[in-house]
Amino acid sequence: MIKHADSTIRQALDGIVLPDELTVDSLFAAIQELYPRPLELLRGEPPIEGLRANGLWLTRPNADSDAMWVAPELTGAPAVHSLSHEFGHFCLGHEPVVLRAAPKPAAPAAEDFQFLSPAFMDGCLIGRPRSQDGPHDPEYVQLEDQAEKFAFALRRKAAAQARENRHRGDPLLDRLYKVL
Repeated sequence: MIKHADSTIRQALDGIVLPDELTVDSLFAAIQELYPRPLELLRGEPPIEGLRANGLWLTRPNADSDAMWVAPELTGAPAVHSLSHEFGHFCLGHEPVVLRAAPKPAAPAAEDFQFLSPAFMDGCLIGRPRSQDGPHDPEYVQLEDQAEKFAFALRRKAAAQARENRHRGDPLLDRLYKVL
C-alpha cells in the first residue's frame, strides 16, 4: 500500500510493475511498455526554446513518436524523479505538451562558469522543479502537484519493492527475511 497518496494516484500505480533497480533507463523501459505509441527519451537541449524545467512530456503529432525529455544535467535520483513526474502526467490522464514545430536550431553555447552552474547564475541554487514560464492558473498547479505526488509515490513503491526482493536470489535468506 502506498502511504500519503490520494486514491487517484494509488489506482494509477496499482497496475504498474516497476524494475527492481529504479534508474532512468529501467523506468523508461517500463514506461515504453505501457505507452500506446513509440516513445523516445530525450536528454539533450530542451525541445522548446527557452524552457526552464527539469522534464517535459511531449506529443509530436507530425512525427511517428512522442517523447519525454529530462534535463541532461540531472543524474541519479533527481533524473529518476523528473521522469517519474512526467510518467505521472501520462498515468493520471493529463495532456502532454504538443510540439508541432520542427526542433529549434542549435543555440550558441552559453558561457561556461568554472565553479557556478548556469542554474545558479539564473538565480536558482538547486534547479527548478517545474517550469517558471508556463501557466500558473489553479488547474495547472493542481496537475503539477498531482504529478509530483505520483513521482514521490512511485519512488516509495520502488523502494519498498526493492526491499522485498533484495534476498530473492537466496531462498533461505528470502524466507528468513519475510518471516522476521
